[in-house]
Amino acid sequence: MESKSSSSSSPEIFPLVLGGLLLVCNVAFTAFTLWVVFRKRVENQAQAQEEEGATTGTGEDGMGSKRSSWVFGRIASKRASSAATFAPSLNNIQEGDAAEVIEETMINEEEAILSWKELSCSYPSKRSGEPNITTLSNVTGHIRYQELVAIMGGSGGGKSTLMDILSGRKTLGNLSGEMSVLGTEMSPSSMDCKNILRDVAAYVPQNEQFFPNQTPEEAVEFAANLKLGRDERGDHVRKSRVREMLDLVGIPVKARTRSIGGTLAGGVVLRGLSGGERKRLALACAFAMKPKLIFLDEITSGLDSENAVVVIDLVKKLCVNMNVAAVVVIHQPSYEVFSHFDRLVMLCKGKCVFSDKLDCIPSFYDEIGRAFPEKYLLPADLLKAASEWKPDPQRVQPNELIKSCGKSALEDIKGRKKPTLGLQFRTVLVRHVMNHYIRNVTNLFARVLIYGLSAVLLGLVFWKIGESPDGQDLQLFQAEAAFGAGLFLTQILFLLPFAQISTFFFDKNLFASESSIGLYPAWIYSLTQVVLETWVMSLCALLQSAIAIPMMSLWN
Repeated sequence: MESKSSSSSSPEIFPLVLGGLLLVCNVAFTAFTLWVVFRKRVENQAQAQEEEGATTGTGEDGMGSKRSSWVFGRIASKRASSAATFAPSLNNIQEGDAAEVIEETMINEEEAILSWKELSCSYPSKRSGEPNITTLSNVTGHIRYQELVAIMGGSGGGKSTLMDILSGRKTLGNLSGEMSVLGTEMSPSSMDCKNILRDVAAYVPQNEQFFPNQTPEEAVEFAANLKLGRDERGDHVRKSRVREMLDLVGIPVKARTRSIGGTLAGGVVLRGLSGGERKRLALACAFAMKPKLIFLDEITSGLDSENAVVVIDLVKKLCVNMNVAAVVVIHQPSYEVFSHFDRLVMLCKGKCVFSDKLDCIPSFYDEIGRAFPEKYLLPADLLKAASEWKPDPQRVQPNELIKSCGKSALEDIKGRKKPTLGLQFRTVLVRHVMNHYIRNVTNLFARVLIYGLSAVLLGLVFWKIGESPDGQDLQLFQAEAAFGAGLFLTQILFLLPFAQISTFFFDKNLFASESSIGLYPAWIYSLTQVVLETWVMSLCALLQSAIAIPMMSLWN
């Protein structure tokens, strides 16, 4: 009799255990979410007090006493342009101010940091018997330390292809040629070349991607944590460096703890940073990762002439003071923007028209027999000259691979402590929790409310359908009706999650931008989405069960 009674009651144990486990997991994750909110509020209050104290203790310059800088304490620039100021913090930075100076080998700025020889890219034709489609053909050039390099050319000239190869982001096509990165020669098609370039370079896309309700400080700290790992001296050191970088790019103090702005999933528009401020924030995220090379894809696109000059001037000064080189794809810059560049790579239909310093442009005009234009018309005339350019078989093209230097810097970068998988998962998870559910409360409450209302509606439709008179067993038709009501309730749990698809479409561009520079692998993003959706769906399932089961009497 005991075995019979135990066997008859055993089917009820599994749902109870599963429900209890689900409830415990929800409570634990909800407590974690509340802890994240509490910690963020404490950090914001502490920062507000610090900024208020700094404001009351500063002089007319608004910056107070000298602050140690991890950026400008690293190298004393030899160029006159480094003396110019962009942000107020530059006025207070002197050599040796840094409390912790990263030791690096002093490299002559005339040495090459990246060089390439006869780079080519082709794709097989879709039609059999036709030759391959060539988008880049035998392009040779190099980049030196502290240089700002422009890649120009008409549409279809191969600018993006060259940029993707140099930044290690090119995954399609047949690549050929040679490259030398920080003293290491390799093939552009090898995985070693792509991995090294991802380690030493940062990439800023044309359309910068940020969470609309994320703050500028969080965006820069997110990039730094995933690229450099946690600072062993404490989070306060990393936060101090993030603020210094935001000082350098000119993000206002009051805007650093506000939303970046943009369009949320569903079309809700949030006001935030201006176009120029978003570009400078993207630069801050890139330079916070401490790269040796930085690639900017049309960084001035969508900006007015004044903001375009400000952004390019900022890139120039950061390159000089941080001892890095920057490559910018740009269509038709004004002369004020064009004059900031040190070197020009001009492409036309996949071929290299010109690749040298700007000082050599008059010699190029002499070679092609074209009159040198007025200086303000030079950028537009260069594009016109490139479109009319025809290869000269007698012209001697440079075909030597210039050796780059910086093996010690490459070894230092390789020796950096990589962020752990736990840190990557936690960083991505906390960002998604904050921006998808805590700051976008409508996204969470709307889904919970829909599940609750649907449970009430089903409870009214199938009111007391599982209840039997006088506690007797259900008849067959009553059991079938109760089973159908429970099945209908379960089907709703499967259908309503499709409302979250718009959020995944919103995250797609952001994920593609971040994963392309190696911030985190794809499985970490997928796992965070699984955890968050499991949490939300579990909350909705518990709420729906708590409402519908008593109304339908499905416990019978």
